[in-house]
Amino acid sequence: MKSTSAVAVLILSTSLFFSALSQAGQGRHHSEHFLLSTKAANKLNLSEDQQSKIAKIVAEKKRAMKALKAVRGEHQGDFKALVESDYFDEQQARTLISKTSGVKNDALLAKLKSKQQIWQVLTPEQREKLAKIKNRKMQRHSK
Repeated sequence: MKSTSAVAVLILSTSLFFSALSQAGQGRHHSEHFLLSTKAANKLNLSEDQQSKIAKIVAEKKRAMKALKAVRGEHQGDFKALVESDYFDEQQARTLISKTSGVKNDALLAKLKSKQQIWQVLTPEQREKLAKIKNRKMQRHSK
């Protein structure tokens, strides 16, 4: 019964991990992609220099996320092999989980780094306007 529970936990944690990573790569919900739009440029009065810096930061983050997704695919095969093997190797499962935790941490690090870099590009007034836009958006989505 113990190995069955461990396999169930492993499968659940793996699916949650891959779900989180897939969400991390989707750009339509991220504020930095909003900042690339003409609407944002107008609302925040972004200069062309700021727009190009933001575009460069976002492109850099996309490259990092793409590399992490490739690693994710490698781990997926390892998890499948572990689940489909004749016996459960708990040490191997722990090793795989720790590897995927590292990838998840790297994805979070890439996102946080890009957000901080974009924050530094904005002026204090633009930061304040962006915060107000985010608050209005959050209020609309919570209803």
